[in-house]
Amino acid sequence: MTAATSDTETVPLIDVAIIGAGFGGLGAAIRLQQEGRPDFLVFERGDAVGGTWHVNTYPGAQCDIPSALYSFSFAPNPDWTRLYPLQPEIESYLNACTDKFEIRDRIRFGHEVLDASWNETEARWLVTTSGGTWSARVLVGALGPFSEPARPNIDGLESFSGTVFHSAEWDHEFSAKDRRIAVIGTGASAVQFVPRIAPEAAHLTVFQRTPTWILPHPDRPISESGRQVQRTFPVTQRALRRVFDLFQEALVPGLINHRALLAPLAALGRAHLRRQIKDPVLREKLTPQYAFGCKRPTFSNKFYPALARDNVSVETTAITEVRPDGIVTADGRMHEVDTIVLGTGFTIAKHSGFRRIRGRNGKSLTDAWPGGEMSSYRGTTVQGFPNFFMLLGPNSVVYTSQVVTIEAQVNYILEALRVMDDKSIVALEVSSTAQAEFAAYTDARLAGSVWNSGGCSSYYLSPSGRNVTYWPGSVRNFTRRMSVIELDHYGYRTRSATPVAEVEPAISEASA
Repeated sequence: MTAATSDTETVPLIDVAIIGAGFGGLGAAIRLQQEGRPDFLVFERGDAVGGTWHVNTYPGAQCDIPSALYSFSFAPNPDWTRLYPLQPEIESYLNACTDKFEIRDRIRFGHEVLDASWNETEARWLVTTSGGTWSARVLVGALGPFSEPARPNIDGLESFSGTVFHSAEWDHEFSAKDRRIAVIGTGASAVQFVPRIAPEAAHLTVFQRTPTWILPHPDRPISESGRQVQRTFPVTQRALRRVFDLFQEALVPGLINHRALLAPLAALGRAHLRRQIKDPVLREKLTPQYAFGCKRPTFSNKFYPALARDNVSVETTAITEVRPDGIVTADGRMHEVDTIVLGTGFTIAKHSGFRRIRGRNGKSLTDAWPGGEMSSYRGTTVQGFPNFFMLLGPNSVVYTSQVVTIEAQVNYILEALRVMDDKSIVALEVSSTAQAEFAAYTDARLAGSVWNSGGCSSYYLSPSGRNVTYWPGSVRNFTRRMSVIELDHYGYRTRSATPVAEVEPAISEASA
């Protein structure tokens, strides 16, 4: 079907448009297919599925969540070869899911979404991509929080005469052999790739702003016999998923309310550092001065030994500028390097995709979230953006596999679609009261959390200090809240009505 636009051109009609073909977009597409709703398209700017697991191909790229948990519940994989999967295996898994559930023909590769605008009169989204335009009843944003590399604002970086690249845009023509390399950042990506390039470098300087809590890595291979057991007895894989799920869930009370419960993990991290770093000066540089969990902790058995190598130095003095032949720090020293690798994370709150999604009156998500002050209703819907659902949106992250979050949100979207069909709703929008109430509830619940008051700064917090990342409770609490759509928290318009009715919520977040 096609619809007429304002300039008399016609565009094809679809029921659901999905932006992104990572875990979120694929999960939504597969579940729509399973629910007998095949009228959807997935718009992917890249040339393959996988999202961050297609793009991040740096040496050592690995998930820090066990493979049994970092997979769709409806698509268990008994053939994982490691307890914690490496990037190629995760990308392969997502390709296998795409083909198994027969959704590849619904993915439009090389179609970057340039603009997605809500049309109030037609109650539809006009989605303009680099490969065409479509009109959709519902828009699902699966942009991914780790899809846009963040580049540091350092004076002179553009003047550097050597090689510069971000870890998420790894230059596979690059060889570390005999190079003088600077790595800026010591987050999760750097912890994984530094041990891979350090042995070959002539010299490696790691510029660290804040040390990371690092725990011993429990990863190990899964033997063929172990995989065969899971193939033969699928219940073993479900049991393993359940065990890891409960372990992650057990951390939530310590992170939100009872920080003392995290003391054993902090002690383990300090013992790991003492065991692997004998030099007291280097050990002091690498000792976090903030509470465990305040910033994202990670696992590694190789990072500390890499930093202790004779050809590696850790620099904690702030960078002031980059010159054509090196990096200058605040103490006036010049660090001569020929390669700069940026391990500086991702643009989350100010993602460029937010400028391209425009709701009522042409207001974009960037406009709705000035300065990165993101807000939503249960991480999924946003006031002013009818028929729009976001995956991994503000305050949706639960302390476990984000695939669990995605599945719960997709179930919420499916329930919303059922309600819209049953009640002939053409436009569904969360009320401003419900969204404000959720924000207040979240702020109150997380005020004393380790993320908010653990003594660090992180991407979890907005410029004003509000936690815009985490869900204010347990995984069970999240999945229960997302199991049903409470229509009295929404305004809606039916086919027989013209105005959007603003409906005040009857159930508060605190009591829901």
